Amino acid sequence: MTKKMERSYIREILDATNEETISFAGGLPDASLFPMKELKDASLKVLENSLSMQYSKSQGDDSLREKIASLYTKYFDFPTTKEEILITTGSQQAFDIISKTFIENEVIVQTPTYIGALSAFKVLGLKIKSFTDLGYLPKMLKKSSALYIMSDFANPNTKCLSNKERDEISNILNKKEPFLIEDGAYSFLDFNGKIRKPICSRYKKSFHLGSFSKIVAPGLRVGWIRADKKMIEQILVSKEALDLHTPTLNQMILNQYLEDNDLFKHLEIIRSEYKEKMEFMASCFKKYIPSFEFEKSEGGMFIYGKFEEDSFSLAKKVLEENIAFVPASVFFHDKKVSKEARFNFTNSTKEEIEKGIKTIASLLSKKKSQYGLKY
Repeated sequence: MTKKMERSYIREILDATNEETISFAGGLPDASLFPMKELKDASLKVLENSLSMQYSKSQGDDSLREKIASLYTKYFDFPTTKEEILITTGSQQAFDIISKTFIENEVIVQTPTYIGALSAFKVLGLKIKSFTDLGYLPKMLKKSSALYIMSDFANPNTKCLSNKERDEISNILNKKEPFLIEDGAYSFLDFNGKIRKPICSRYKKSFHLGSFSKIVAPGLRVGWIRADKKMIEQILVSKEALDLHTPTLNQMILNQYLEDNDLFKHLEIIRSEYKEKMEFMASCFKKYIPSFEFEKSEGGMFIYGKFEEDSFSLAKKVLEENIAFVPASVFFHDKKVSKEARFNFTNSTKEEIEKGIKTIASLLSKKKSQYGLKY
C-alpha cells in the first residue's frame, strides 16, 4: 500500500501564485539584496578550477567548514572546529539526516513551529508532541526523544528566547538527556546586529542548524549542521546515502564569496532594509487593519498576528484576489483552527505591501458589512 504524503501548504501557495500575486507567504529573502556582482566574481574564479565540477567530500568543503566554524567561535562565543561542521543541501536536509540517524520515534516541538520541520518529521513517521510553556518540558522529554526549537526569531511567531529561558532549557536537557535540534536560520538577522549564544553551547547532545539561504542566497542551497565530532561522523552515513555530498560548485562559490567579501557588511545592509520594511508593514496594519493584533518584529522576516476570524478561511479568500499569506493552522502539528497568521515582509516592495494589506482590509470590510457586524 502506497503511503499518502501531504505537500507543504506554503509550497502549494507558491505554486498557485503568478506574476500578479502579492505574496506574503514564503520565507523568501529580498532578491534585490542578493550580492549578485560578488557572487558572479566568485563564480568566475571558481570555474577556473576544474575541481569545482568534481565529486567532493561528503562532510563538505574544508575551507568553507573552517569559515563556518570560525563564525561560531568568534560571534556565537561557541568554540568550534571544522570537524564539528557538516555541510548540508540547504538547512532543510538536516532534519532528514538527523532524524534518520538519531531519533527513534518522538519529537517535541514548540508551538506554533516551522512547517518545514513538521513536514520532515511527519514524512519519517515520527510522533510529534508540542508545548507552549517550558514548564511542560520536564514531563514530556525522555532520553529517546528529541526537542526541536528555534531560539532566535522563531518561525512563525518571531519570538526570541531570553538567556534565562536558554539556561532553563539546557538544565532540563542535561537532566533528561534527549537530543536537541536547534534551528538558527534567523540568528544573524537581529535588526540591531545582536548575536545570541545558542542553547547548543550549553548542551553536548545537540545539533545547531545554520544556512546561507537567508543571509546570502537561497538558490545555492547550502546549509550546515554544527555538532559533536562523533555525532557528525554518524550523520555522514545518512548524508552519503541521500546525495553523496552537497554540490561542489555551490560550496566553492560561497567559500570564494566569503574569502573575498565581508559577510557582516552585507548583513548590515540586509538588517537595515528588513527593519525598514517591517516598520512599513506594521504601519500599514495599524492604518488599514487596526483590529489585527501583533507585535513588531525585532528581527527575522515575518510579522505574526491575530485576526478576528479564522485565518485559514480568510487566506483562501484573499488568494482569489492574488494576495497570499500563511494561516497559522499549518504551523500546528494537529492543524488546529486559529485566527493567527504569518506575513513575510522581505519579499515585497513597499507598494506591494500597502496594496496587499489594503486589499485584505477591503475584503474584511465587505464581510462586516454583509453580515451587519459592528466593531
